[in-house]
Amino acid sequence: MARLRPFQGVLYDPQRVNLSRVVAPPYDVISSADQRRYYEQDPHNVVRLIAGVVRASDTPQDNKYTRAAAFFRDWLADGILRREVSPRLYVYRHQFVDPTSGESRSRLGIMGVVELEPFGGAVLPHEQTHARARADRLSLTRAVVANLSPVFALYEDPRSAVGPIITPAMASPPRMAITGEDGDHHTIWSLEGDQRFAQLAEIFSASRLYIADGHHRYETALNFRDYQRQGHPEASPDAAFNYVLMLLVDVRDPGLTILPTHRVLHDLAGFDGRELVRRLSERHRVTAHDSPSALLAAMHRGQGGSHRIGLALPGSPSPVDGGFADMNPSPSGGGQGGGSWYTIDIDQGVAADPVSRLDVSVLHEQILQRELGLTPAELEQERHLSYLRDVDAAFDRVRTGTAQAAFLLRPPAVQDVVEVAQAGLVMPQKSTYFFPKPASGIVFNLLDAAIRIGG
Repeated sequence: MARLRPFQGVLYDPQRVNLSRVVAPPYDVISSADQRRYYEQDPHNVVRLIAGVVRASDTPQDNKYTRAAAFFRDWLADGILRREVSPRLYVYRHQFVDPTSGESRSRLGIMGVVELEPFGGAVLPHEQTHARARADRLSLTRAVVANLSPVFALYEDPRSAVGPIITPAMASPPRMAITGEDGDHHTIWSLEGDQRFAQLAEIFSASRLYIADGHHRYETALNFRDYQRQGHPEASPDAAFNYVLMLLVDVRDPGLTILPTHRVLHDLAGFDGRELVRRLSERHRVTAHDSPSALLAAMHRGQGGSHRIGLALPGSPSPVDGGFADMNPSPSGGGQGGGSWYTIDIDQGVAADPVSRLDVSVLHEQILQRELGLTPAELEQERHLSYLRDVDAAFDRVRTGTAQAAFLLRPPAVQDVVEVAQAGLVMPQKSTYFFPKPASGIVFNLLDAAIRIGG
């Protein structure tokens, strides 16, 4: 069962910093340009903790991990960060604009700590992870001894019992009301009271938790727990390192939004885009489009139950006389913007399991592995494949020649995520992008062996 508990969080002091200038997205969506901007934005921005600068002069004694630990320690000592006087939970409302529809949306969750347990029981993953990211996050956690960003998970509440417990807290003035540089609004309320804690604990004890975002952070928390247990065999079962900071959102929350993560091919020896299109056309329905916008419009249209993959290539479209009956190259000959764009419809029939029903699985199996010969190890190491969430950036990589091809995907549904997790399976890495990511810097969770988590 999932054990949700209140904790004594560490928060920025709003009297010492401008909260809107110290929060940031999680580390895995911070680009180099973002990193520089956040560094310049405020000397206490959370980026110094979660995604610090790597220097050529780094040593085992002075590196981004040791510097993060020093920042965290100094900010606590200086009062920039303050620890709560008593355990509590937090209600987190995240208001944002859906980038696909342009509609304003809102997502509501509870932030607390959840007792760690291996995947497969009350906590279920849905996505593969990368060894490199796990090692990076473990080095950071061992240095700072704190959860710096929450794991984002979904919970089941079929009786809608959580709402009546947390709604009264939202009638009080919020602890934080932050407008980010992207226009998102983050509103945080404290949730206190032993009766509320007990009621929520009972509800969550009957629910499974599905990791939406933060698989690496959860696996890191498990590894750090094991590391701490070796160093502190005398520690209580309620020691803080046995728990992990989580944002918990109802699986039926109407604000849950998933965006696709596209694949960009690069540096693959012998790759021939025209030949790939020819081979694909022999087994699948391939349709050419005269512009990127036409391709994107086609991605959103129905296709009779088959899997639809988008493909962008540099240069002119493949010729009609190659026998591709469904291809309609641009009348201009080279396509708008000097590229060529296709949709590939792949009919897999009835899938045996929920992973096989996903477009991303079909892309990996039928195109990346079967047609291009990429091995699972090469996909894991990102040797020839990069991942982009911004479709315009993917098109730009193809247009400028820094990518050999871009494979575009539609997002899976929330129910797909749940069904994959319930089946004990995982999607290919970076198959989902729950949007937006919860902000880092809202609250931190100390993991010292001497700290106890209350019942």
